[in-house]
Amino acid sequence: MLAEDIVKEVILAENENEKDESMLKTIITALFTYIATSIDEIPVLFMLYTKKDNRGKDKTITAAYFAGTFLLIGISLLGAFGLGQIPEKWVIGLLGLVPFVMGLKILIKGESEDEDEEADRAIAASKKYKTLFVQVLAITLGLGADDIGVFIPLFTTLSGWEILLMMLVFVIATALLCTISFRMTKINALVSFIEKYERYIVGIVFTVLGVMILLESGTIAKFVSLFG
Repeated sequence: MLAEDIVKEVILAENENEKDESMLKTIITALFTYIATSIDEIPVLFMLYTKKDNRGKDKTITAAYFAGTFLLIGISLLGAFGLGQIPEKWVIGLLGLVPFVMGLKILIKGESEDEDEEADRAIAASKKYKTLFVQVLAITLGLGADDIGVFIPLFTTLSGWEILLMMLVFVIATALLCTISFRMTKINALVSFIEKYERYIVGIVFTVLGVMILLESGTIAKFVSLFG
């Protein structure tokens, strides 16, 4: 009986070690995957937090970014387990038109001149917050169009508890990404530079961002093939 108990304890210990190793592997995989797919979004988030029209709306920007990120992850989960129809990448790429149009509008018209009038702000507050949420959500989805191609094959290799652990890591990592981007707005020299040339910097960044999304998602190539 003593020998059997020892064998059972050894097997139990080995199983625990394997589970610990699997958890560590899942956490590391989640971190590297998130960094690889999202690190380039810090400058975009910084621009959104810094933009004059968006002052005081950091919670709306953060909520929209979270919503967009986990909507992409949800779509990827559906695709990984064959539970839904995944839109073609070029269709999601159409969201690149949102930052593209925003950037052109800023370059041509500049920022709105009446943002300092309290009465006007109060009347239009709810509408502006809804619009900002949709804009940030669209930008996040457009930026993440390529991420679906990374997430789907990854999720197919994971068990249920590994997916839950990876989601937890993604939540923490997304919060850190937003925090880093927002903290950058506290760097006075950087913010002063952005404020001085905001019309051109923000306009160019959003316009180029839109073009990049349209190109990388194959949206432009799709339309060229249709009408070319």
